[in-house]
Amino acid sequence: MVDVVLIVGAVSFGLFMLIPTAAMHSGPALIVDLTLGMVACGLLVVRRRFPAQVGVFAVAASAVSAFAAGASLVALFTAAIRIRPAILAALTVSELVATFCFPLLYAGAADFSYAAQVTIGSLLNLAVVGWGLMVRAQRNYLRTVVERAQDLEAGQEILAANARDQERRRIAREMHDALAHRLSLLSVHAGALELRPDLSSEQTRTMAGIIRDTSHRALEDLQEVVGLLRDGASQGSSLLTPHRGLEDLPALVTESRRTGSQVELVQGVTKSGTSPREHAAAATAYRIVQEGLTNARKHAPQSPVKVVVQPEEPDEIMVTVSTFLDPHTDAGSSIPGTGTGLRGLAERVSLLGGTFSSATAGNRFIIAGRLPWIA
Repeated sequence: MVDVVLIVGAVSFGLFMLIPTAAMHSGPALIVDLTLGMVACGLLVVRRRFPAQVGVFAVAASAVSAFAAGASLVALFTAAIRIRPAILAALTVSELVATFCFPLLYAGAADFSYAAQVTIGSLLNLAVVGWGLMVRAQRNYLRTVVERAQDLEAGQEILAANARDQERRRIAREMHDALAHRLSLLSVHAGALELRPDLSSEQTRTMAGIIRDTSHRALEDLQEVVGLLRDGASQGSSLLTPHRGLEDLPALVTESRRTGSQVELVQGVTKSGTSPREHAAAATAYRIVQEGLTNARKHAPQSPVKVVVQPEEPDEIMVTVSTFLDPHTDAGSSIPGTGTGLRGLAERVSLLGGTFSSATAGNRFIIAGRLPWIA
């Protein structure tokens, strides 16, 4: 549609320029004028692919052909949009030169003086070039806006991918924390039933009851995590909301003692605090102790464990779980693990602005977390 409109406009303007000068043409000159004008108008179809070439031909033809005047304006407009500034400047100067040449051939056309024809033609050509440059600037601006929008969209996709990755890791960490502890308890109790055929009926029933109770608790923990994943957002809940705290440490230690583990608890901080940050630190402290006890059952089931939760200065609490290693323990009998628990704890502590470490020191394996705390 744009091509049709511009070509029709070029032909109409060419006829408007040709009719007043028709009487000044000889027969052959009129044929040449019409031929150059029609070729120039026909080349406008490919002006986008060859803007400089079409512009040069149309400008050159307009110097001697009245019918090519309209085509030269359209070609100059397209060139202003598409070609390099240096070539456009040369083409514009050539068009102005053609504007000066044309009135010399057809002086007094339509009762206009030479000066009037040169002035009107020059202003018209410069206006067309200015219009084309304005369109060019607008298109460049829109292109820049689109590129920026695409960059922002790509950035948002990257952020969304990172958020999904963090969410997957957080879900895996929560599932590990919720189930590893309970499953290790089940493994210990089931192993006792398997390796102790001398247990009395009462002891077997007691052990089976512990296994049943631990299984129920594991299912409850699983349902809690799955429920939060499914509809926690709609209920204003989150996996980041702490569900365990320092008050739950004695019960956690008691569960481990029921498996026969020797666990000593030294707890200098017993309350989880009131602020959200204190609740998060208390929940992380609980997870550190839970992971330490789980690892002790997995890798050193007969070794004593000491848990210490003490305030530190300034405004910190220190949580340590020390497992006293027995060099005679058979490593092949330990419960298999994924190795993700300690990495997950390090991430938790780091998010709170604390420090975490896990290493062997002498005959002890120590898990330690220093957490921010406002007493």
